Amino acid sequence: MHKRNLAIGIGLVATITVIACSANAMDDMAASQDGAIMAPMFQVDPFWPKPLPNHWIQGATIGVDVDSRDDVWLVHRNTPDQFAGRTELGSAQDPPLSECCSPAPPVLHFDSDGNLVDYWGGPTDTGEYVWPVSNHGITVDHMDNVWIGGNGRADSHVLKFARDGTFLMSVGKYGARLVGEELVRDSHDMESFGRVAKIGIDAEANEAYFADGYFNKRVAVVDMDSGEIKRYWGAYGNEGQRYELRYQKAL
Repeated sequence: MHKRNLAIGIGLVATITVIACSANAMDDMAASQDGAIMAPMFQVDPFWPKPLPNHWIQGATIGVDVDSRDDVWLVHRNTPDQFAGRTELGSAQDPPLSECCSPAPPVLHFDSDGNLVDYWGGPTDTGEYVWPVSNHGITVDHMDNVWIGGNGRADSHVLKFARDGTFLMSVGKYGARLVGEELVRDSHDMESFGRVAKIGIDAEANEAYFADGYFNKRVAVVDMDSGEIKRYWGAYGNEGQRYELRYQKAL
């Protein structure tokens, strides 16, 4: 009886092993046929990031990037119009309606495990920069400096910060597209932009590529140190196709 059970057990293990090997072989065959590569599979982690302190909540997240240390950066819209005030922002009401919640600062810096490392951003009382009416997109360059654009009505600039939130530079001038109460496109403007949508970095050339934008219709290439516009092309500023490959590489 003991030998019979042992034989059955060995047979069962062998069967499972054969099935597993066959499945792996089929996967390898499927992946190798015609040089095909299996598509990656993604799974949502409902516990990332970890809960924010101070009863903070996020608004609409409008940009995500990863820096050289594998940390994750988010920019979200934390203005009151992004929330249902009486039900989501109870502690931010005057007088407070509840213990929770209030908007988190717009720039949130997490480690790869989802722990909040730092936070900053938003309008400043010092006047050294103008925070976008509707911040849009976040890019962390090879020096771990942080670039933020905006697509609000009068947003015509991009802000550059150090990783700790120290203001470094405003590229372009807020409100440049406003002429009185009217908005005027200018895809030939060599100083400002029109609602920048996305920023790409060419570290080797020390250049930033601005997708300019929701209002202007061009790609503008900017020196990362001075903020000077070096060249541009697009629907209204067609400067030829000689920069097409670099554009694709950078973005």
